[in-house]
This record gives sequence, structure tokens and C-alpha cells, in this order.
Amino acid sequence: MSLFNPQPHIRQRQIALQNMAGKEFVYLRKPGSKPMFAAYMALFTVGVVGNVFQLVQYARGKATKVGE
Repeated sequence: MSLFNPQPHIRQRQIALQNMAGKEFVYLRKPGSKPMFAAYMALFTVGVVGNVFQLVQYARGKATKVGE
């Protein structure tokens, strides 16, 4: 094993990921994907809640109008 040409560990990773088949969603199997997915879902939720809030404000007629 060399410092500049390490042995590939593709087969070991493939076996590890396939052993998790059916236990977790595909996009959550890799290491580090759970925090990334949680952050994405948090931002998505904030965006959806903000949009719904603004739509309710427009429906009530209480939305602040920019430039007036």
C-alpha cells in the first residue's frame, strides 16, 4: 500500500451498503447523508411555512406592499 496510490475499498463499501438493503432509504445509507438530509428538510420546511404564511397574508389583504 502506497501513500499516493492507496488500495481501492470499493468492494467493501458496496458490501456494506448492500447489507443495509431494506433497512434504510437509499439516500440515507451513506455516512454523512443523514445530517445533510436533515438540513435540507429543515430549509425546505422553513420555505414552505414562509410561503404559506405570505399567501395567507395576501388572502387576508394584510400583506405589506413593497414600494408604496
